[in-house]
Amino acid sequence: MRYSLKQFSVFIFLLIPTHAFSNDMTLQELFFDDSKPYHLKILEALPESAIIQYGPKDAENTIIEFMDYFCGYCKKIHPELISLIEKRDDTRVIFLQHPILSESSKVIAAMVVAANLQNKGWEMHHGLFSIQGSLTQKKLDEIIIKSEINKTKLMIDIGKDEINNIVKLSSFLAMGSGARGTPALFINEEFVGGYLPLDKLERILK
Repeated sequence: MRYSLKQFSVFIFLLIPTHAFSNDMTLQELFFDDSKPYHLKILEALPESAIIQYGPKDAENTIIEFMDYFCGYCKKIHPELISLIEKRDDTRVIFLQHPILSESSKVIAAMVVAANLQNKGWEMHHGLFSIQGSLTQKKLDEIIIKSEINKTKLMIDIGKDEINNIVKLSSFLAMGSGARGTPALFINEEFVGGYLPLDKLERILK
């Protein structure tokens, strides 16, 4: 069950600085303007650095996944989503941060947003979900090196309020969507809380 929009807008107002929203979107437009579906308003509300996209920007279908890098089902669905996009040119997937499992989740989410400022968000995101076994410092360093990320800048940026506010905003938008765990998906306008097998996901698409 979703929070009421009125309750949720109060949470956002109190906890997220208004300048965290992109494109001058107001809270009223985000929560009470019905001229656009909520899943597309999410993308307008978030700055580009929050958005990891795979697939054509003008695709007919949009899948949004709110995810946590320490979530087993997020790791399971990742290659399935990639496979889907690679065989369909009418679909894109947007990966958004919802770090709810641990403090480490929040740190890694901030790191990916910071990597996106270097135009390396996809490389780091994909690298994190492609590792075998548990994430270690050594594996993380290997991803950073392979992705050609400036580690010094990355470590400075993850401590900035701007980055952490983006992660908070993404997570609160997830909760406003009805997400109580990860993965949480929008398949176009249809919200699905939890892992969805690829065959069922495809049946929802246009």
